Amino acid sequence: MPEVEKHVLGVPGASYIRPLLYGLRDSSSNLELLVDIPSQLAVKLQQRIGSLRCAFLSPIDYARHGGDYLIVPGVGVSSSSQSNTIQLFINPNVRNVHTLAVDIRVTSEIILAKIILAEKFPNEESLNNPLQFIPMLGQRDEMLRKADAALVVNFHPQNHVPGELFALDLVEEWNDLTGLPYVHGFWVGHEDSAGEDIVAPLIRAKEQGVIHLAEIAEVIASEHNLSRGAIRDYLAAFSYGLGEDEQAGLSEFLRYAYFHGVLPDVPDLNFFDEPTPPAQSVN
Repeated sequence: MPEVEKHVLGVPGASYIRPLLYGLRDSSSNLELLVDIPSQLAVKLQQRIGSLRCAFLSPIDYARHGGDYLIVPGVGVSSSSQSNTIQLFINPNVRNVHTLAVDIRVTSEIILAKIILAEKFPNEESLNNPLQFIPMLGQRDEMLRKADAALVVNFHPQNHVPGELFALDLVEEWNDLTGLPYVHGFWVGHEDSAGEDIVAPLIRAKEQGVIHLAEIAEVIASEHNLSRGAIRDYLAAFSYGLGEDEQAGLSEFLRYAYFHGVLPDVPDLNFFDEPTPPAQSVN
């Protein structure tokens, strides 16, 4: 019997993506997961390293090579309310943010911070003192010692600590600015037969994950020693479709990124064809 070709999916090690992976646990599946940081997934997919056929990319990582990719329809991760996933901490004595410490492993979150600061909290004399990014891999307190503000991206749910430093939730700020959800990421693949073969399993996996959110919450709660109720609330902050509102939020984010000089143009959102449902048998 010929060996089934394995297709590799690139995924970030983030808790919020777990519902999209739930339905891929079947051992008979020909899909394998490659877990890596978001910026590396983008590089590996673009260069077609190994058998990587599809990856969960952030909006900016898609946009930089949008002409080379297609998006899996109806599947993504977005949010509109506070989940403490993308936080901006500002030193208490700072009135104008001129330096921002950022995690170099992420891309779209950095651009989101740039947009929010420019649109909602502009610096005095900002034209003469443009925002400077300080790439770091340190902890929040170390970042704040070296910059006016720190961008913290939490890939896993956080336990609330009384007396914690105040932080802006940038997803909330984005929703307040635009009235639209912020899209954290979505499945992206090259336009070829292998990419097309992956579309239907990824859509089915999302459908199964949404049904089993309570079970997924129990697993995440055990892994991070948090209550199941807290994790259920955490997962409830996210949406796992990619419908009209999410596409509008994604397009608006890319337009803002273009306006602020991050992108040379605003790419179209190009999708794989919807899989054809199996024919119904007639008795």
